[in-house]
Amino acid sequence: MSAFLMFILIMSFTPGPNTIMAMVSGQQKGITRSLALNFGMLCGFAIIGGALMFGTTWLANAPAVMTGLKVIGSAYLLYLSYHVFVSRPESAASAVGGFTTGLLLQVTNVKVYLYFITGLTAFHLTGVLANPWSKWLFMVLIGSVGTVTWTIAGSLINAFYQKHFRLVNTIVALLLIYATVDLWL
Repeated sequence: MSAFLMFILIMSFTPGPNTIMAMVSGQQKGITRSLALNFGMLCGFAIIGGALMFGTTWLANAPAVMTGLKVIGSAYLLYLSYHVFVSRPESAASAVGGFTTGLLLQVTNVKVYLYFITGLTAFHLTGVLANPWSKWLFMVLIGSVGTVTWTIAGSLINAFYQKHFRLVNTIVALLLIYATVDLWL
């Protein structure tokens, strides 16, 4: 159980495409206006996790599908990195997006696929989490807490962002590019 908890906490709270976008949304739009993005990410988590409940074995044995997801995910991350890089504080609402951005980010985020494939198959638990649907729900909730935490952190650094938005946007864009490269390593 402790290995499973450590795995989902690390995967949910370490930087990745969704946490970076949640942070940017929080810093540029604030917590309340970022709820749509976070809800889109929650729905994306739920959809991907639910689909993988049924197709984990097939997906693990379909490298062409994983490669396709990597290509789509990479293109989307590069698209997001460009828009973050060129955005200014006054154009933040269009740079980050809302529900659809959050949903699409999760659907194209290979880290989410690996999160669920590993979490659902590699850990054999007892008690309530032995039920696959309970494990799925727990993973969705912890993953969503991770993105909301990054949104809150982003809103807390808003004053710094307003003064140094070019530096912050450059760093975030580079992190998104790094996440893109990391998909292929």
